[in-house]
Amino acid sequence: MSYALASKKRKFHRVLESLSNNSNAPKPSPPKPIPKDPTVATPKSIDPTIKRVRLTPGSEPDDTIIRPSKSSLPSRSSTTSLRPNFVPWDRDRFLERLETFRRVDRWSPKPEAINEVQWAKRGWSCVDVMRVECVGGCGHSVVVKLPDDIEELEEYDSEKIEERKQVRTALVEEYVKLIVEGHGERCPWRRAGCDDSIHRLLLGKPENALKGLKERYTNLHSLAKKLPCIERIVLPQNMDMNELLKMIPPETFSTSDSESKIAGAEKETPQRTSGESEETPNEGTHKDINKSVLALALFGWDLCGDKRAGLASCNACFRRLGLWMYNPKEDGSSSIYPTLDVVVEHLDYCPWVNAKTQSGSEKQLSQRSPVGSALAGWEVLERVIRNVHRRKTWSADSEAGSAGNNDEISDLGEIDIEARKAKDREWWARLRRVRQALQVKGPKKSKGAA
Repeated sequence: MSYALASKKRKFHRVLESLSNNSNAPKPSPPKPIPKDPTVATPKSIDPTIKRVRLTPGSEPDDTIIRPSKSSLPSRSSTTSLRPNFVPWDRDRFLERLETFRRVDRWSPKPEAINEVQWAKRGWSCVDVMRVECVGGCGHSVVVKLPDDIEELEEYDSEKIEERKQVRTALVEEYVKLIVEGHGERCPWRRAGCDDSIHRLLLGKPENALKGLKERYTNLHSLAKKLPCIERIVLPQNMDMNELLKMIPPETFSTSDSESKIAGAEKETPQRTSGESEETPNEGTHKDINKSVLALALFGWDLCGDKRAGLASCNACFRRLGLWMYNPKEDGSSSIYPTLDVVVEHLDYCPWVNAKTQSGSEKQLSQRSPVGSALAGWEVLERVIRNVHRRKTWSADSEAGSAGNNDEISDLGEIDIEARKAKDREWWARLRRVRQALQVKGPKKSKGAA
């Protein structure tokens, strides 16, 4: 046997021995669990050998190492499920941004050119004290702060007041530019914003306008006891509540209380005597209407949160009213405010009271009404109620007139049928006489021929 062949056999046997020794070797014991002591466990303090054991197939996973990876999963899924930010045509998203300016501890009133509506139209949201940010977009932020208006303070001289005015005007012009240029270079809000009509109330369709009125009335009806009486509510001079109340459809006030009263009135109706005056269904329904609730509902006020809080709010300007301030206190003292003005309590730019906001831009206003008579939201709702009532009145009159015309037509139809039958009989009689006159008698046959 050669030396090379013997050396190869020895190497082969050594390999077999090493394999058999590894298979018969005792397996390492599993690592002991790490005590979950808050004073011990940080990922950096774990022994490196435990990390190597974690990589072996038979080892158990360590909770302290896997926990960070589990917590990172929800954040990835939440980022993928975010709604798109640049939707300038979406009115609901615009109102969401506008609502962020509601808190008085974060935002104070600004001039019309840089008020909260202008910032919300360009995608900005109020995130901190006098700070707006493009949330979900470029992420840029702007601090909006103006010097105080000292025009009414006498201790300042006229030169300082004029200087303060100039500084304030210059800052307003600068902030007007920042509404657009404050966004990033690639931010879509820098190129375009919301249309001027984005804040307009959707009152064009009568069914939608009356549906919204019904919802607000139903919601506010739960606060009827907390509302001030109708005598303490200030309405516009050109609005007649009693006249408008008769025009509103009765189904608008179909709350649970009014329905029960109407049902009780219907049950009592057969017991009336013939001498008693009967009320129409509309009159019986309108007597149960709470005028204070209706006054607030007609001007866009709605229930805010839980009814126990006693708050009413506007869903267009997000102004809130504490109704307890307009009622006398429990100890008998007078209320904080003597009256509740349903128009003045709205913010200036609210479409319920601002005709320009409700109509859109000046160009759209001139195209819509050449005369230039813009209407606020409550005026549009009043016109819708009057138009619906007028159409119902016309339809009722036309139905009554058509019924009378049908009776006359039926009488005339019977007369026409009889006259036609008489003419037909006369015509057939003449036809028979003409036939008899024209009939030629043939020669008589002879008997021989027969």
